[in-house]
Order: sequence, then structure tokens, then C-alpha cells
Amino acid sequence: MKYVAAYALLVLGGTNKPTVDQVTQLLKEAGVEPVAADVKIVVDALKEKTLAEVIKEGSKQLTSLSVGGGASQSSAPVAQATQAPKTEAPKAEAPKKAEEPEEDVDMGGLFD
Repeated sequence: MKYVAAYALLVLGGTNKPTVDQVTQLLKEAGVEPVAADVKIVVDALKEKTLAEVIKEGSKQLTSLSVGGGASQSSAPVAQATQAPKTEAPKAEAPKKAEEPEEDVDMGGLFD
């Protein structure tokens, strides 16, 4: 992914067809130690296409990607536990907070 990102950055920076050396140099400047074979694979795969075409193809693939979501409906239903009759517990009153008087705070002319 970082190789594709470097390629895309070079294209967006004005280099229409980045070379393996340019992608490698950019990655090294970013602190990444690139694998030469992987950089070559990415550059060779992308050199016949424009960046817009690559993004368009990737967007199509993302729409068909399943990223999880709801639970599967094919699972067996879970048995419900029977509930015991409810008994009312005595309600404990929460301690009351003392109300603080409203203060006129100087907001430094924020709402003037």
C-alpha cells in the first residue's frame, strides 16, 4: 500500500509516469526501506494506466467488498432464560448537589 501511495503522490506532484528510482527515493525520504522487487511490481502494474483509472477500478472493487456488519442470520437462535418475578427494591435518593450561583465570566470579547 505504501508503494502505491508513493506512486500516487509522485503523480499528483506532476510526474506522469514515475520510475522505480523515483518511487524508491520518495519512500527513503519518508523513512521507509523499500523492497526493490515490490516497488518494481507496483510501478510495472501502474505504468500503463492513469492514476484516475486506477482509482476508478479500485472504487469498483471496494463496492463489492464485504466489510462485516450485522450478525449472520443462519445461526441458531439462542434460548432465552426465564425471568424471575420482579420485586421492587427501595429506591435510594441521590444526594442533591448544591446549586452554584451563575457567574459573569469574561470571555475576552468573544461574543461582542
